[in-house]
Amino acid sequence: MLSPMPADFLLAAARICGAAHVSAGSAIEPRYLEPARYAPGQAAALARPASTAELAQLLPLAARHGLRVLPQGAHTGLVRAATPVDAESDLLLSTERMREVFELDLLDRTLRVSAGFRLGEINERLAAHDLMLAIDLSADPSVGGMLAHNTGGTRMLRYGDVRANTLGLTVVLAEGQVLRLGRGLQKDNAALPLQQLFIGSSGSLGVISEAVFKLASRPRQQAVALVSPSSLEAVLPLYQSLMSAMGSLVSACEGMSRPAMEAALSCGGDLDTERMRWFGGDLPEYTLLVELSSDLRAEQLDLQALLQTWLEGEFGERVSDAVLGADAACWALRHHISEGLRARGKVLGFDVSLPRRHFMAFREAGRAWLAEHFAAAELADFGHLGDGGLHFNLVWPQGAPALDEAGLRAGVYALVQQFEGSFSAEHGIGPQLQDSYWQLSETNLLDWSGRLQRLFDPQALLGLTHWGTAAINPSGLPPDAAHPREPGPAPG
Repeated sequence: MLSPMPADFLLAAARICGAAHVSAGSAIEPRYLEPARYAPGQAAALARPASTAELAQLLPLAARHGLRVLPQGAHTGLVRAATPVDAESDLLLSTERMREVFELDLLDRTLRVSAGFRLGEINERLAAHDLMLAIDLSADPSVGGMLAHNTGGTRMLRYGDVRANTLGLTVVLAEGQVLRLGRGLQKDNAALPLQQLFIGSSGSLGVISEAVFKLASRPRQQAVALVSPSSLEAVLPLYQSLMSAMGSLVSACEGMSRPAMEAALSCGGDLDTERMRWFGGDLPEYTLLVELSSDLRAEQLDLQALLQTWLEGEFGERVSDAVLGADAACWALRHHISEGLRARGKVLGFDVSLPRRHFMAFREAGRAWLAEHFAAAELADFGHLGDGGLHFNLVWPQGAPALDEAGLRAGVYALVQQFEGSFSAEHGIGPQLQDSYWQLSETNLLDWSGRLQRLFDPQALLGLTHWGTAAINPSGLPPDAAHPREPGPAPG
């Protein structure tokens, strides 16, 4: 790698992107280096192309200078995949100026859009047509970032993840070749669906510059309830009852533990006034946030009445209490959990998914394991019960003993495997989970994934995620992977 950043690269990049959109070293604005979590990174240079054509010139230029390219969208990710680490060789490639295409097809209900647009703006524009890109998050990511990590969100139960809503991509490879994958059609078996390889790849195979999404109708009405199950054993039967009774009307089913709710309520504001009104001021051990939604108006289908009738039928047996008529406050509670946890100490986030049949059993096994081996950890889990996603988040309080984070993570992930789950549900891999990926993945998966990555990026110059061991060490395994770290205290 060359150090410092060669002047001829900066001049050539400025000719491609414009001098105002290329910067180096200390001239890089801090916002490009500061992730949503974790410490700031460092980069040799920043470039902000505005189009697929500029991107196709910039990537081979970077390759000729041996620079590692880190694509970055809104920088809202939680696994450090878009945060540069090397002040001598990392080129940070921001897609925020890539906004040349916004083509709405109302008849086909599709949107062709550039990677730099953000989810919030897209849905603001679509609202005038009663349409939406059906991804719901507390953050506001870019199109490129959502696709790079296959975003799910709170309404994945009804609408699916980003992959399920994508009909085509335009991708630029490291050598500068432009691939247009998919025709934006609902039905198309005329070619291998290569676009699926790039979704969830963390920008490690190529840089997504455009996408074609299918759109959904905006709900004309919603009905939300906070539901207190009669016991933890009643949670999954209650979920089954909900899905059986309401089917496709169910757009969300979120689970929240008492510590998670307490953390959200501690944020103050309007939520403070709800604490005493909800459940008589005594928060349940575990609460479900249930949402029904429909394209029909209330005079055609009364969701509030349907939800209330279902709850009345469950009272006593599976439901002990419920809150209705506070839709916005219920979602505010859900979305303030992470903020509330950060105020309590060091947050250790585990973004896992599990078969529904193991969801509650994993929670209890994890709670018991933590009590035995990491007693200072406060478990404040919450997540997407409806699709099996769980944010098994912990708070390590300020002033607690030194934390063996590696041992903690290894132990939790061993439990996830024991319960047939995934250690990364929707946040991706990135540097945060790279070691865990190597240690927990089967050898043949690493082998074939590495072959694929080398095919698209022979010099390993795109992104920070390495899907195969040989992608970073042609002689074989990465450092320490041949003898993986011991997994900490074994789950009971």
